[in-house]
This record gives sequence, structure tokens and C-alpha cells, in this order.
Amino acid sequence: MLQRLGSEHIQEIKEYLHAHAQENILVLSDLMNPGDADRRWADPLSCIGYRIQDRVIAVQAFYRYGRWFPHYTDERALDLMMEDMIPKRVHWLLGVRRVVDPIVKRLKPMGLTLDYDEKDYLYYTDPETLRPHPLPGIRRATSRDVKAIAQMRSAFEGEYFDTPPARINPSWCTYIAERYVERGTFVAQRKGRVVSMAAIEATIPELSQIGAVYTRKGYRNRGLARGVVSALCEEELCHKERVTLTVKVDNEPALKAYGDLGFRHLADYRMGRFA
Repeated sequence: MLQRLGSEHIQEIKEYLHAHAQENILVLSDLMNPGDADRRWADPLSCIGYRIQDRVIAVQAFYRYGRWFPHYTDERALDLMMEDMIPKRVHWLLGVRRVVDPIVKRLKPMGLTLDYDEKDYLYYTDPETLRPHPLPGIRRATSRDVKAIAQMRSAFEGEYFDTPPARINPSWCTYIAERYVERGTFVAQRKGRVVSMAAIEATIPELSQIGAVYTRKGYRNRGLARGVVSALCEEELCHKERVTLTVKVDNEPALKAYGDLGFRHLADYRMGRFA
């Protein structure tokens, strides 16, 4: 019989997520690093687990501001997972495609559609595969870089997700920039201006995930993104087993850059925004 697991079973939920850490690092990182939970822009999450007999076969995480991360190893959990999702306030669906694709097929009969549907690759590198690409003018970000990082994060939101400027909150971008600096970010500086960045989006003891790789217009095609990602990976891999990131399947320049750095394909990933 399929059994739901709530917050009183959080240790079992964490153990399941940790067994599939590379596919669930964003959720696992927030569960293991709750230090900013009291901040204004923090996004609290709740998790539901699903167990058959003594084996957890699925977990899904719901964030207050609408992100939904489902994961399962046995489709017997899927009907109950969808039932539990219905009353939630979900805006984004994220996860590996072997999990997300069957869920997307069930959305239309429920009257739910996606107005943004992104296909990605989940890539990884480790100390053996990384091929560093050192460049001058690249350094670890400090608190003095928060304003520049917030500006680039705002531009990233507009370009990457096609978010209208009116829907991008400057205060939220500043909060994210502060968190990036705390967790680890490298920037490229040219003529005194910060023009490229790569940040740690999620981190657990053995693994980190990079996100928000962005270069300002006018400074692209110079290898700067490859340089900041390389520097960040070198630092992280001094004490982590792997570094992961996601990249759009049709982003040929980024695919080449990450391939040149030694990143390899781990899984197919998908993120969708509900209309």
C-alpha cells in the first residue's frame, strides 16, 4: 500500500533525495542549508514522500512561490503525486525528463498548460574530466560586487526566461546576488567593470550546481563565460566530487564551451512555466 510521508519523516525524505542527489541537488541543498529562511525573499519549501512497504519510491517538493520539483523511481506513486499537486500553488515544474515528461502528459486533461517549456541537458564535471581555461581579470566576487551581479541577474531573467522588465523585482535580484556572493561566485572584470559571472545555485558536501552563467552584451564571444565557470569549478572541485549545471539543448555556443571544459552529459532536464 502506498503511504504518504510528511514532515515527521523528513529524514527518510532526505535519504531518498540524497540517493539521487545529482538530480535533486536544488531541493537537497535548501533542506541542508536553511540559513536564509528568515529573509524577505526566502522561498520556503515543503516535501511529501511516498513509500511502499519500507521503501521510499518518490518525493516531491513545493516552494511557497510556486516551484515544483517532483522525483520518483516507481510510477506507482504518480497518481497520488498528481493528486497532491492539485491544491498547491505551482507556477514552475522542474526536473529530469524521465520524471517530468510523463507528468506533462497528464497536465492537459487537468486543464493545465505550459507557456514556457525548456529542454536542457544536465552536465557534470569532476577533478578527472575538468580542463581549466584560465583567463586574466577573473576573481571571486565580494560584497562590493552585489550591485553588478544583481544587474546581470535582472538581465539574465529578461533574456533567458523572456520575463518582461516590469515583472523583474530589483529587490529580489539584490537578494539573489547577496546569496550568490555568500555561496560562491566568480566574475570577470574588464576596465573596472564586472561583465561576466557564474554562481553556485546549490551546494551539498559532495556536490555543487552552477547557475546564472551570464555575460553582458558587448563582451560575448570572448571566452569570459568559460573563464568564470572554469575558475568556479576549480575552486569547488578542491573539496567537491562533482560540479553540475544545466544548459539548453539548442544553445550551441554554451554546449561547446562546457564541452571544452570537460563537462559531460548526465541526464536530460526540463523546466516549464504554467500559463
